[in-house]
Amino acid sequence: MRKIVFTWAVVVAIVLPIFALIFYTLPKINSMYISSDTYSRENKTNQDGKNGVKVISKVEQAENGIYFVYKGRLMYMENSDGNINEICKIPSEIVGVLAKDNTIFLRECDDVASIYKVNPNGEIAKVTNDSGKMYMEGENIYTLNGKHGLRKYDFSGKMIFSNKEALDFTTSHTIFDDYIFYKWYQGERIALSVPQYYRLDGNKIKYLLHEVKFSRYYLEPEEWDSYRREDVINYDDLAKEVDEEVRAGGIYNQVNEKKLDDYELQSIELSVWNFSDEVDGYIYIYGNQKITYLDKEYKRKSEEMTLEEQYSDEDKENFTCEINVKAVFRISVDDIKNSSNETYVNYKRVSKSPDISGDWSRFIVNNKNVYVINEDEYTDKEDRNLYIYSIDIDTGLNKEVYKKKRLFLGNESPEIFATDKYIFIYEYGDYGEKQCITRINRDGSNAVLVIDENGEIVMQLVEPAQ
Repeated sequence: MRKIVFTWAVVVAIVLPIFALIFYTLPKINSMYISSDTYSRENKTNQDGKNGVKVISKVEQAENGIYFVYKGRLMYMENSDGNINEICKIPSEIVGVLAKDNTIFLRECDDVASIYKVNPNGEIAKVTNDSGKMYMEGENIYTLNGKHGLRKYDFSGKMIFSNKEALDFTTSHTIFDDYIFYKWYQGERIALSVPQYYRLDGNKIKYLLHEVKFSRYYLEPEEWDSYRREDVINYDDLAKEVDEEVRAGGIYNQVNEKKLDDYELQSIELSVWNFSDEVDGYIYIYGNQKITYLDKEYKRKSEEMTLEEQYSDEDKENFTCEINVKAVFRISVDDIKNSSNETYVNYKRVSKSPDISGDWSRFIVNNKNVYVINEDEYTDKEDRNLYIYSIDIDTGLNKEVYKKKRLFLGNESPEIFATDKYIFIYEYGDYGEKQCITRINRDGSNAVLVIDENGEIVMQLVEPAQ
């Protein structure tokens, strides 16, 4: 008996340290992790047949119809006849919907943001309580916010992993293939959290962080510049492309009668104001591209100036030419994945004509088009209009596709969502108490008021504004 007890004691003494090593020590060793590329080749499959993940939205395209939300109600419009039915209702506001086959998920807007699963019969079951932006990939759902980072669940609500280190101090963020792309709290900086997968458990992820750099500097900085000499790089393809276009005029024709033959390209900077989720392998950015030229004779001329003149704002204005272009740009997800602190990410301007006035930050991307919603400047008058513009991704040309009178006074901004066939326009009264939904074809035709401010399904034709 003593021998048996002794044997078991020895076994326990040996096994326990091994388990401790596996569960507590090995996950902290860098060599126990593999890169995201290696993991993707060995393990990750694309179960949806699409790139990237789906993000929660107030309007969701499904195989046989369209799900959309109105306050606390989930609605469904069939493709075959356009009939609209209410699927279910919850007491609080519904943020959005995600659907896969016959499985539908809702996110409610409340102090504790619950996630619900709904079947086609309208039966509701709470999956979990979790806040943050919600995504779906394959048979999993994700939540992402600055408080708890990235969390992954299966469809039953069982948490598969939670990683707090993935995200912190951000203002905007999105995910693709477990990468996290976000705007940092420090100015306009954009960062990327790159996943490293634990060899013994692919659900344990360690993240490596680096800055995603867009802005390039080609000349040594002058007294007024904030960048460093170490930031200066050689003239590259982006510099050549932008410089040629600036000198040709067109979109960059903002040189204030200065002769660019007397100037050389100093920098191309991109400030990111807003960005989309991943769409067909790209992320779309709304921002400002600032192109700065410096007088070729500045060094010689500065020697003839006093120190006071050299440091004056007038000096900078006299010897530089600054061009600002507000536009939509796009970057490849693969280029983002392959970036590092030592590299610069290439990007392309999508819109070639900056003649859409106002704020472009409310935009969506769908089926080779960028749709921008804008409105007249806020006043207390009733004749304010809202506008929808379409930017063709392939040609870069834009056009106004729809114009209508706002249905509510106040300064609550409208939203747009797109499906294969339609654009849905959500309008809100002050504090969102009033709400209505208008549906138009993607070319702006056949405008229909779907649900009025009383919550009634009306399907009433809407006359466009003149």
